[in-house]
Amino acid sequence: MYKSGIYIHVPFCHSKCIYCDFFSTRSDKADWDALVLALINELDCRIEEIGFNPDTLYIGGGTPSVMPQDSFLNLVCGVRELVKKEGDWSEFTIEVNPEDVDACKARIWKDAGVNRVSMGIQSLDDGELKAIRRNHDSSKAIESYHILRSMFRNVSVDLMFGLPGQTMESWISTVRRTLSLRPEHISAYSLMFEEKTPISILREAGKLSFPDEEECLSMWKILTNVLSENGYLPYEISNYAMPGYESIHNKRYWLGNPYLGIGPSAHSYDGKSVRRWNSANIKDYISFFNSSSDGISARGDVANTHFYEEECLDSVQLAEERIMLRLRMREGLDLSEFVSDFGEVALKILENNADSMIKEGKLVVDGGRLCLTPEGVMISDNVTVQLIT
Repeated sequence: MYKSGIYIHVPFCHSKCIYCDFFSTRSDKADWDALVLALINELDCRIEEIGFNPDTLYIGGGTPSVMPQDSFLNLVCGVRELVKKEGDWSEFTIEVNPEDVDACKARIWKDAGVNRVSMGIQSLDDGELKAIRRNHDSSKAIESYHILRSMFRNVSVDLMFGLPGQTMESWISTVRRTLSLRPEHISAYSLMFEEKTPISILREAGKLSFPDEEECLSMWKILTNVLSENGYLPYEISNYAMPGYESIHNKRYWLGNPYLGIGPSAHSYDGKSVRRWNSANIKDYISFFNSSSDGISARGDVANTHFYEEECLDSVQLAEERIMLRLRMREGLDLSEFVSDFGEVALKILENNADSMIKEGKLVVDGGRLCLTPEGVMISDNVTVQLIT
């Protein structure tokens, strides 16, 4: 039986980074008591969807580290009671930003059962941080890391390349300085220009300059080579870990395990064919799940209704999703498993679509698995599209 996990979306940040298109709003507008009650009520209504007790918990956002301490503790206690959790989670992650980290908060997270912290550093160049309007500088990022290191054995940091004004020299400096901290896990993402984000508007207006595609590819290669030389395994396109520190919760997304997403805009999957997603509306979310008159539980009031939309994937869509997700992973797509699940015809179509890209050096078949080559990784979206069309 596949193990499951719970994801809780906290849709508040101090301010919006100019590249971000995740659903969130300013934390000065937050009604924390109402949000926590709604999150617990939703979990109460939906816990049976995954059918068995989850063993990972991931609180993301937004920026969960902006939560007041009492609100965070109330949320975690509510989750534990509903899932009847005894003992430690296999993995309990909280996402944080450096400006929120202090010794008191870190102690509260640890005492609440958090055993993995993911911190968004993005860069250790102050000019780059200012350009993307982060609320911390490099010295605060390093200070916050050392606070977390003193309490947690599993710390992950996020980095970004392709940032405005970023050079090869500044990127190498960020990578080297990050490596000197020895986090157990590093996630590194290329800057994406999502529609209508401020950074996309600024680029279109010619007000910011960015590394070109070749420079971004070189930045990724440098990162991968340096981290590999220092013991980090590139187990997924954007994720590197010391042995034994791969993200359990996130890896299950890519393997197609079931998970339950709680909160405004959160997504869920039953591990078979049904995907669900909540509306991205905080006010409506809170109103819906706190609709009971006594404020204890919304189960009786909403038992015959729901706040999410859903889709049921057919076999073709499931096969396409399998290709997309497994190619992200270092192990790649197991072809024998693929043909067992989707049939000879689906395998033949895949092999035909992959043939030219294998010859071009973008894909390789190794040990019965279809994998991206280093040349294919930076254009993985294009490779995937060609495989499934």
